[in-house]
Amino acid sequence: MRKNKTRSIPAFILLILAYVLSVFGILLCASLEWMHEKWGPVDFSTALFQLKTPMAGVDTNLVDTYINDIAVPAVTRALVGILLLCILTHLMKVTGYAVRIGIFKREITIRYTPILIAGTIGILVACWFRFPGLARKTGIPEYVDSIINRSSLYEEHYVVPSDDIMEFPEEKRNLVMIYIESLEASYASADEGGLMQESLIPNLTELVNDNINFSDNDGFGGATQTQGVGWTMAALLSTSSGVTFNLPVDTNDMQSYSVFLPGLRALGDILEDEGYRNYFVCGSDAGFGGRRAYFNTHGNYTIHDYLYAGQEGFIPEGYHNGLWGMEDVRLFEMAKADLTEIAGRGEPFNYTILTADTHPPEGYICDSCEPVEGEDSILTAIRCSDRTVTSFVDWLLDQDWISNTTIVLVGDHLLMRAGLFPESSEGIVHHVYNCFVNVYPGLEPVNANNRTFSNVDYFPTILASIGVRIDGDRLGLGTNLFSGRSTLLEELGEEEYNTEVLRYSEYYAGNFV
Repeated sequence: MRKNKTRSIPAFILLILAYVLSVFGILLCASLEWMHEKWGPVDFSTALFQLKTPMAGVDTNLVDTYINDIAVPAVTRALVGILLLCILTHLMKVTGYAVRIGIFKREITIRYTPILIAGTIGILVACWFRFPGLARKTGIPEYVDSIINRSSLYEEHYVVPSDDIMEFPEEKRNLVMIYIESLEASYASADEGGLMQESLIPNLTELVNDNINFSDNDGFGGATQTQGVGWTMAALLSTSSGVTFNLPVDTNDMQSYSVFLPGLRALGDILEDEGYRNYFVCGSDAGFGGRRAYFNTHGNYTIHDYLYAGQEGFIPEGYHNGLWGMEDVRLFEMAKADLTEIAGRGEPFNYTILTADTHPPEGYICDSCEPVEGEDSILTAIRCSDRTVTSFVDWLLDQDWISNTTIVLVGDHLLMRAGLFPESSEGIVHHVYNCFVNVYPGLEPVNANNRTFSNVDYFPTILASIGVRIDGDRLGLGTNLFSGRSTLLEELGEEEYNTEVLRYSEYYAGNFV
């Protein structure tokens, strides 16, 4: 009887596989460590979105830095170790050299094969041993959980923003939304409720003191950054629709899409149905990250971006600031011209602005900034933005049409940059800035302090700020913060909420996508 022969995998293939895994392991660990040190506590889904987003129209210095300072050195270290091991074992094989070790009065001869095997295993372990700790720091287990498990959060808690649960005031109130890149309440001084020794945002803090700020503490504070809202497009989506960004990573190249979550009803849709004209204004190409697709899909926004500014003469022909397009000073000058014309038409409007000068890692220092010698450029950019934004708000408050206009200022997300805050603040949770100015007459929050809330709660809160009455005070996953009703984050707790919004939702995929 013939015996079946079992074919074993050749040893050299196993070695090659081990070396490939070693190189991949050291590259992955170096990348995760760099991501954590560079961006701070950014969750893995956020990082994946950023990596998948095309770089057209933005500065690529960060990519160059990663390749030159992180990827190449890491891969080189692994290859050098592999090469040295191969040379050593090859010389042992050619010369017949063996290592003799005495154990328990016996001499053991070790030739090249055990050394090659042990060395390969050692390199493999060395290249991967940091991965478990780095994975926990960067949220990889949570990301894997979100792929494997399903959530019923939307089935149980999502409130469809239908007309029958919303009542607009007889006289429609205008809305000016200002999204400020990476603006944290943490930039204020420790005495004011922030984390800095000296405030980076004295003017924005004063604006809060004179108006309405929803806070996580007894004084000045802000929103908790939860899963699915930690980058600009996700922040724009969540604040204006009450849902988090929960699309698969391979669908986030929204430049190639003409629609964005077509089944969703967002702020722009609601306002358009009520006779509002919607506008979105930014200093970069609005196509980046899916912004044009989103605002065109939801509310038929008129978009004035960097490309528009060039066409209409708001910037010199061919001008580009070297990063994304044009700086915030020029953006606000364009906004003033826009608003002067728009307000003169006498129809209700929603004018949404997105700043960029405080974009990490370095920010942008324009001619109106006042650099401090030795100060990190992103800190200078934050100080400058504090003056630029509040100067624009002052201009708004001087306009004769402001009496019927609400101004909402929010940070889009936390600063994706580590190492800028005092060591004494390490481990303290950061919060995102918000300020509601000139809200609907007579509207006051039941309790603005010691709240736990996220971006989704701004959706009904923004509508309430312009006088919309909402039955049940909930829209989407968000809660009207002017009401006394608890947010989902307060009801479920941060851990359960984050777990559920990150997981795949059949309701989300079936109704919005």
